[in-house]
Amino acid sequence: MTTGATTQGPSLTERLARYWASARFEDMPENAVALAKRVLIDGLAAGIAGSSSEVASIVLRAASAQAEGAEGSSVVWGRRETLPATLAAMVNGTAMHALELDDFGGCGHSGAVVQPVVSALAARGGLGGKDALMAILAGYDHAARMLEGAGGYRPHNERGWHSTGTCGSFGAAAAAARLLRLDAERFADALGVAGTFTGGIWAFLADGAMTKRFHPGRAAENGLSAALLAAAGMTGPRRVLEAEWGGFYSTYAPGVATPEATLEGLGREFRIARSGMKPYACCRGLHATLDALFELMRGTGIDAAAIARMVVHGNAQTRRQFDRLAIGSMLDGQFSMQYALAVAALSGRATLDQFATPRHEEPEVCRLMHRIQVVGDRTLAVGEYPALEMYLADGRRFERQVQFAKGAPENPLSDAELAEKVASLVTPVLGGTRCRQLVACVSRLEDMRDLRDLTRLLIPEGEARGAA
Repeated sequence: MTTGATTQGPSLTERLARYWASARFEDMPENAVALAKRVLIDGLAAGIAGSSSEVASIVLRAASAQAEGAEGSSVVWGRRETLPATLAAMVNGTAMHALELDDFGGCGHSGAVVQPVVSALAARGGLGGKDALMAILAGYDHAARMLEGAGGYRPHNERGWHSTGTCGSFGAAAAAARLLRLDAERFADALGVAGTFTGGIWAFLADGAMTKRFHPGRAAENGLSAALLAAAGMTGPRRVLEAEWGGFYSTYAPGVATPEATLEGLGREFRIARSGMKPYACCRGLHATLDALFELMRGTGIDAAAIARMVVHGNAQTRRQFDRLAIGSMLDGQFSMQYALAVAALSGRATLDQFATPRHEEPEVCRLMHRIQVVGDRTLAVGEYPALEMYLADGRRFERQVQFAKGAPENPLSDAELAEKVASLVTPVLGGTRCRQLVACVSRLEDMRDLRDLTRLLIPEGEARGAA
């Protein structure tokens, strides 16, 4: 039995579901559809590159053991194995986030919780490119709106919640509900079911544990499972967000939640527009400072040897999250202000090769790291990033603060920059020909009649096989 609206009026999830269950592709703004295709090719590239990472391989082994004896035809990106849909979503979500190259904004990393669901359900057949694009738009919209209702990224994450895990489950559920063609009642149930089992905490940062990479995969699995349960008839709490006791906002964001933000501009403003793409293979919180470094080095014409010291002026959260001299893993380097600035100054880039095998023991990297100080002496407004102060050996001093780092919605990657990123990530795994086919396929996705024509391009050439 499915319940309707209470005497209090429709709940937040019911209002979201009513819009997105009936929204038509023809009514979507052209720029939103174009963004959906851009984030899709960016995300698939990140997931394909991350498919052979240690953490993705671990999750694949665990998923294969869990699936033993069960049939599954959903592809695992960059591999030939197939899995049941929920497990494939879990593996691919982990792979997409494994290298810190997936998109940002929204719920934190919306793509890694939404796109694996779309790929996983493609195996059911009967879905086309327009279905995929609508699912992406719905998923990104829900994932971002839930975080906005929780008070926004900074308040939610400062409480210790990893928003990709907590809010991402709602986005995954919405994408799945759209693909499963659930009506508004069951769509709302899917959101309610997902919200009762969402989670993810920042404890991984203390020791570089792999669980950060797994959070999007778990959220994707959770959201897809929730939608499948709703499709089968399970009800979910309609006031899962705003319930005074046990609601998502009262439990996860007490005192900072802004529930009214959840519905702001619904149907007029599409939250996919608030997601960006990463040019650098590290936490997005470091990107503005990296841009400041590159701008100062270009402007002064110096090399790393001329840098005497640097001071990063942030707030208490900047220090807690990024003040890190002990590097024991790739994740440590991707969350270390000192390490990221040091390797960027020496190499002129912050690409994956600078983080995949940490360079912290190299003498010049070590020297620079120990000459970089992260201080919490500024009050940063929402959306504001730390300033970089640089002292040169000749006595000169410079300071730079970048408002919109490269890749932000306000400063997006160009088509050429995105194409270069995609090629650099996909070609080593699938080859140049398949990379070009994939790019062309996504560019005309709205014309695709069978979404499986896309997912076939996400694996190496040859026959896919069920996971052992």
